[in-house]
Amino acid sequence: MAAGRWPWLLVVAWVSGVAAASSSSSSQTGSSQKFINCMPCSKRYVADAFDTFTSQLAQHRDLAETSDSADSCKGLDYDLGVPVLSELHRQLVGEGSHRRLVYHVKFVNCADAMVNFLDSNDANLVVIENLPNGVFADPFELQHFVERKVFLDVAVFGDTNLELPSALSNRSTVEIHVDLALSASMSCNLVIDLPLHARYPPLDASGYATVEFGSPDMLLRYRKKDTLPDSCSWLLKDHDATSVEKAVWRIPCGDEAHIGFVSSITFLSALVCSISIVIAALFF
Repeated sequence: MAAGRWPWLLVVAWVSGVAAASSSSSSQTGSSQKFINCMPCSKRYVADAFDTFTSQLAQHRDLAETSDSADSCKGLDYDLGVPVLSELHRQLVGEGSHRRLVYHVKFVNCADAMVNFLDSNDANLVVIENLPNGVFADPFELQHFVERKVFLDVAVFGDTNLELPSALSNRSTVEIHVDLALSASMSCNLVIDLPLHARYPPLDASGYATVEFGSPDMLLRYRKKDTLPDSCSWLLKDHDATSVEKAVWRIPCGDEAHIGFVSSITFLSALVCSISIVIAALFF
């Protein structure tokens, strides 16, 4: 009789182990998005709210360092049914000096949960991409995306001088706001397209300059629709996604060995053109 109970005991132990593992996995998924802080509704950008960026963006401070214990945030941590990020992929698309950084974002257990969440909350996904030195985003070009309602809002912080070469420029950061309602209409998938441009790189014998992109910050910014204007605050959740695959851009550049030849041809061309202009002015 006792021997007959052993198979049942093994089955019960196995089921208990699976349930515990499932509970642990779901708790890890839930903890993968952390409540960071809140920000006044009067602030348009996360960077403005926490002064995360310096004037020249010498160093980007981790957003998770901001405290969630401020008095202004107490009682605002309503996270019931907040969408959870399940997948994030990023890749460089295109060739030459003008390319696009494309993000593919997917939410887990979306469907009805996303609709219910958006019924009671205004929400948008915030992407903060720290651009490496040698690459820039054109703020005027990005504003056209806002006008066409591709983005809710966008801003470029740091060095926005588009004419400087790589050696004389500083880093910049792009903050993009995307309406979360778009994901509900696209089966919980979002595709974000960020156009980028390469600056003139320093000379290199290899003929290429290599720049590498780090992992972006992904935040969910949301607020209750029935919040009073005088006490309105956005809540920020860090999606804390796993590190995305690195994006590497090899930018064509000049070879230092050819500088003498190119300089000579350029000088002779300028000299011939100048003489031609003088002759034309004297005789015609």
